[in-house]
Amino acid sequence: MKPAKTKQTRPAKAATVRDESNVQRLYYELRDRAMRYDFRPGARINEKQLGEQFGVARATLREALNRLAAEGLLEFVLNKGFFRKAISVDEVFDLYQVRIALERRAVMLAIQRASDAEIVAVKDFWVDVMKRSAKMTTGDMVLADEEFHRRLVALSHNKEIVSFMDIVTRRIHVARHVDIEQLSSWNLTSFDAHMNIIDFMALRKTEEALQALTDHIHMSLKRAIEIAREMVARFFLVEASASLQAADRSSKERAIRAEQGLA
Repeated sequence: MKPAKTKQTRPAKAATVRDESNVQRLYYELRDRAMRYDFRPGARINEKQLGEQFGVARATLREALNRLAAEGLLEFVLNKGFFRKAISVDEVFDLYQVRIALERRAVMLAIQRASDAEIVAVKDFWVDVMKRSAKMTTGDMVLADEEFHRRLVALSHNKEIVSFMDIVTRRIHVARHVDIEQLSSWNLTSFDAHMNIIDFMALRKTEEALQALTDHIHMSLKRAIEIAREMVARFFLVEASASLQAADRSSKERAIRAEQGLA
């Protein structure tokens, strides 16, 4: 009787481990570029170029781009790829409406849930920012302004509100940057409003705090729409200028070829 054959099994393939840290680092870098409009509105994202620049696989790049598309900074078009979303005044208006709803709810919850010490900590943060503001760069001031609102919302002790606010903040970031860069008188009024809001919250005056917040964000909305319109005009003029320059070069090249043909 022949001995039974021993069935040989192939060793299982090791599971492919995706480097989450690479995806995260790439996501942050591309997110910053998108927020600064380094990618022109409506322009297609060159995935091959980015992959070579960062030395990452296509799958890693695609995951980072998909995250940005999910947040509304990019849009994906089937069979065409990823594009930087065009600047839309209507979209800016809608985002600020969302911001008003989220921050109002956050303030209501904060007055109910946050301790006196937590509220004082947010106020101390902004007082310190104002003391250093004269020496701060535009970028630092924008980040400080956004951080104030992030801390304000965090007083609600609601992680989901904080998460949604982070997304809205990133999508309106460039308008805030342009506004603070111009150092308008509106900024001074806006920064003073921060103190009014937090003081009413410390006194647990809900209606007063909500009114101060609503007035503050409505003022921000008006300014953001003005800036969005300026940006649309600016990008249109740049594109028009580039088109004229290209047409001028083409015309000169045709003239040179015509002269060479006659010679």
